[in-house]
Amino acid sequence: MNWDGDKIRDLRLRMGWSQSDLARRLQVDSSKISQLEMELEKPAAEIQQNLEMLFRQAEASADFVTCESLAEIVFEESDAPQIDTSSIRSKFNQ
Repeated sequence: MNWDGDKIRDLRLRMGWSQSDLARRLQVDSSKISQLEMELEKPAAEIQQNLEMLFRQAEASADFVTCESLAEIVFEESDAPQIDTSSIRSKFNQ
């Protein structure tokens, strides 16, 4: 992937990170992130590799959240019997 300033900023914001957060993860100074996002500097090969890894983690996290939500919706809409927890609670309260 070609990492330009917009893609770096998008990844950072998608993860909810500040420039300092991303800098810490990439093991660079936070001013470097600012320079990369403003396209004053191109990311070195090592930074590009680390950005790729962070991007894959972001995608995996998004897939997990999407699948988790979808599973809940499918279960709620299914005809699966619902468990009456009141009888279980009463046994624990005794």
